[in-house]
Amino acid sequence: MRVFVQLVREKSVSKVAAEAGLTQQAVSGYLKRLRGEFQEELFLRQSNGLQPTHFAFELCAKFERVLEEVDSIYDDLPFDLASANQTYTIIANEYAQLSYVPLFVRAATALAPNITFNIIDFDHRTHEALLASGEADIVIGFGEFIDQRLTLAPIQQEHYACVVNEHSAIFEQIRQPADLAAFPHVAMGNNGYHFSNTVDAFLKEQGVERRVIAVLPCYTALQSFLSVNDVVAFVPSTMTRLGNFKTIEFAVEPQSFDVVAAWHRRVASNPLHQWVVEQILSLNAP
Repeated sequence: MRVFVQLVREKSVSKVAAEAGLTQQAVSGYLKRLRGEFQEELFLRQSNGLQPTHFAFELCAKFERVLEEVDSIYDDLPFDLASANQTYTIIANEYAQLSYVPLFVRAATALAPNITFNIIDFDHRTHEALLASGEADIVIGFGEFIDQRLTLAPIQQEHYACVVNEHSAIFEQIRQPADLAAFPHVAMGNNGYHFSNTVDAFLKEQGVERRVIAVLPCYTALQSFLSVNDVVAFVPSTMTRLGNFKTIEFAVEPQSFDVVAAWHRRVASNPLHQWVVEQILSLNAP
């Protein structure tokens, strides 16, 4: 049923196989068994993939209700956090992995020592399907990239802050945004998970044309890079105390953006999930 629901959403055997961690042959086998159970046609093959029939859409809605009932089977049973023994899967973008996840796991394991938290990378193409299928339980990341069909809860508003390394020789020479033009910069690759355009817009408003000497693929590489290069960088403000950085504060800041937690409605009444959400929303990230 889960595979069928994903097929209706994605309309591609290969895509569903990749998302579910199955072979294409396995997915095709599930589809063949479903065709044997129902007399109506389920999908029409087209050049751009599978096209679900009207019957398939109706069947999908029924399957979703069944799966929601199955997934909530333990919701009304007594819940003992201390003795709960299971795996809870969190989808997190790099920002969340560096800022919120370490704090959450430290707080959570003190109260729920037998729960294992499985952290997987955020992918805007697959996160909704993983949550809908039960392969993941919650996602933490930037609201702009998270599927709006999910239930969203705001964690905080973020903005980019200007940083240099802790031993920087240029730190004292930067007092206002206009000073940034005189020094080299390192930027983050605009891969759809960063807000590089926000920093560019801010600098343009301040009349600053930055000289970028390197573009890094991820924040994880930044601390090492700054340790041997005295350059300017912009990172989300929550991350400024996670590395050996010095923060340069200005009277104006780049445009803010939302950090959110989100989940599929199938887990809304699950007591473990409710507790996780409470813990995440109560965190004061450094």
